[in-house]
Amino acid sequence: MKKTLSILAAFLLLYAGYALPQICCGGGVYDIAVLSLNKKALFSAGYKWDNYSGVWNDKSDWLKTRQTNWQMTPSFSAAYRFNRQLQAGVQIPYVLNRNELPGLPQSGSSFGDIVISGRYEIFHEYTIYMENKNTKMDEKTPYFAVTFGMTLPTGKSDENSDNEIDVTGKGFYTSMLGVSFIKTVLKNKLQIGADLSWLHSFSKTYDKYYNLETTPYKRQLGERFNYALTFNYLLNFKSSLSLALGGFMQGNHKIEDVSVPGSNENSFGLTGSYTYYPVTYVRVSPLVKVSFPYNGLGTNAPGSFMLGINLVYYIENLDD
Repeated sequence: MKKTLSILAAFLLLYAGYALPQICCGGGVYDIAVLSLNKKALFSAGYKWDNYSGVWNDKSDWLKTRQTNWQMTPSFSAAYRFNRQLQAGVQIPYVLNRNELPGLPQSGSSFGDIVISGRYEIFHEYTIYMENKNTKMDEKTPYFAVTFGMTLPTGKSDENSDNEIDVTGKGFYTSMLGVSFIKTVLKNKLQIGADLSWLHSFSKTYDKYYNLETTPYKRQLGERFNYALTFNYLLNFKSSLSLALGGFMQGNHKIEDVSVPGSNENSFGLTGSYTYYPVTYVRVSPLVKVSFPYNGLGTNAPGSFMLGINLVYYIENLDD
């Protein structure tokens, strides 16, 4: 009887892992792919088309226009789970810019900034444990992880580009530290997730600006806080809908360690996506995102309308 219960509990664990994919990867809401507990590795190909809906003027006012420019970003991602607690991933984007504004080139492209990410998972949902020699499943403890990462300035920044259309990266090394939380509200139906992170960009000395020689000066991006609240609703065992509300707040930039007034930036966006699992090891996720600018110089916080799609292939963890 005990053996039967153990087999049943193991089945339920795998079933929960299939029917309740983690919000952080299910639905394609986030760019960096994340593995659920029953997955060992993944390879992902994605594509985003981002249409910017306006420009910033010299007074930091947002001017909405019918068409300005857009950006296309095919990308490749991979992730690997080392054990029950630790996993890591990498994303390599290629950025293609297109422009319709007069006085600027019509296109520019190159590799973007590479992002390396990781997470240490402290708690998992639906963990199997033994109590008085009986196999039980924990349905109270939520998923909780500490997240961390680094952005490498492999793209072309405003330092080594000929113009703003050629820019495909920020140009700064950036570290990230955060937390990720997921809780199932209705079993096999509804999950709620929250993600918070702090991004710190390291200062950099500029001796060129748009490839023109300039007096060397030190520059640093402001401290940035990202936030997101995600709702994931499972339609059935093969598909789900996700809605994410999120954005960021970034402080003033610094030049020679002096804060630049009015250079802070804020943005808020809504992301909706649909995820389809034709089989347990393949995921297809089309998505749409609308971003609303609040204030700033527009470097990081433009208003835009984005369409995207992700195709993910999983290698399942047969050890669990």
